[in-house]
Amino acid sequence: MEINNRVDMPYDELEVGQVFRSGGRTITEADVVNFCALTGNWIEIHSNRHYAEQTRFGERLVQGSLTYSIVTGLIQFGPAVQANYGLDRMRYTKPVHIDDTIYATAEVVAKNEKDDSYGVTTFLVKALNQDGHVVQRGEWSLLMLRRREDLAALLGASLPTEKQPEKV
Repeated sequence: MEINNRVDMPYDELEVGQVFRSGGRTITEADVVNFCALTGNWIEIHSNRHYAEQTRFGERLVQGSLTYSIVTGLIQFGPAVQANYGLDRMRYTKPVHIDDTIYATAEVVAKNEKDDSYGVTTFLVKALNQDGHVVQRGEWSLLMLRRREDLAALLGASLPTEKQPEKV
């Protein structure tokens, strides 16, 4: 198995059944606390050790939305992506614990043409823990440029070229 976590191609070059895989990322105490502060999600199961020890889990858990956010960085989408089109059937299938290491897979499960320039690609995205258990899964749809030449034109128009220093 190899790490191939960069979806760096336009819609027309992706194939249903194609799978992308990431390396791992350990979720730390600092990640959880910073995410609490960033989002205001101070729910007791994430932020209160004493409370969490009394629950069925016996310890604090990582926020599902933090896990999802990390997964969206583990699978890196290139500039052919123009917009997040939607997230469907998101499920949290097992708890994620502080110090778990998360890996991601993204399988192309559907493609729908919008018009001559754009298509919507749907990926079945899974987060796996260090033991290989799926801890989260959902279908993520992205609006993408269809053709390589359109991507090249967009990049050509948006990337600056270096200017030579002015002579004094």
